[in-house]
Amino acid sequence: MYLDIERIKREVSMAQILDYYGIELKKKGKQGLYGSCPIHYGDNQNAFHVDLGKNLFHCFSHCGGGSIIDFVMKKEQLSFYKAALKIWQIFFSKKRFRSNADPLINIDIEVHHPYLIHRGIDEKLARFFQIRYDSYGRMKDRIVIPIMDRYKKQVGCCGRVVHPGILPKYLFNRDFKKSFHLYNIQNVVPNPHSRMPVFIVEGFFDCIHVTVNGFDCVALMGNSISTYQLKLLKEMERNYILMLDGDEAGRKATPGVVKQMEQNGLSFRVVQLSNDLEPEALGYDDLLGYSRQGN
Repeated sequence: MYLDIERIKREVSMAQILDYYGIELKKKGKQGLYGSCPIHYGDNQNAFHVDLGKNLFHCFSHCGGGSIIDFVMKKEQLSFYKAALKIWQIFFSKKRFRSNADPLINIDIEVHHPYLIHRGIDEKLARFFQIRYDSYGRMKDRIVIPIMDRYKKQVGCCGRVVHPGILPKYLFNRDFKKSFHLYNIQNVVPNPHSRMPVFIVEGFFDCIHVTVNGFDCVALMGNSISTYQLKLLKEMERNYILMLDGDEAGRKATPGVVKQMEQNGLSFRVVQLSNDLEPEALGYDDLLGYSRQGN
């Protein structure tokens, strides 16, 4: 396969490569970065330097330096061609899955991971919600869930761990502010005349489960609600059902969210789940019953 080496070096930055590997360095001036070497993991906190302006790196201990291709070669112990090919596959050949919000999550899609099956998400659902398992980079060993705005443009992503003991359980991409967004808002149509309420839940999988059962739903991505999220809800001009988790945290958070929704003039009802129950565990009949209450 032919690779445009000059294009790779010209269009892919060291900053993107470092982000891909989840490497964080300290700033030095306007174009410099420094820290311990991410190639040989030495103790010297000043051994590794990056010149963002020249798109070069150098390890002053014993790894040497070079371009982004040289970095991947040394980091992955690959040949020059294989390192260049990897960069090409990540940043160019998969462009149809790329996003301005986080171009580093959009790599090979794996939709058959056991964790997805365990959560009731088959290949069709995974592709609809664009959910996949990530084997590389900052979201390595996580189920990656893209987050869209109302115009179906990806604005961020969140990685959910699949193995116990890894923290944080949910990892958002850098610079993403979840308080400015509602998960799954792109699939909810604004309509002041709709009799179908929109469920408001905490988590991604709760939202997916409710949606798959045929009901409109958005997720707060937590158990608090922000001023901007309230603004998004108000702009949709829908009736809502607030249904946070039935655990202690969800029960304690509900009154505060209710107060904020009331202050913003939203039309809504509250469903308080009990016994640590989560929306994901509800069946179609349960959701239908809640949606019809008060109608």
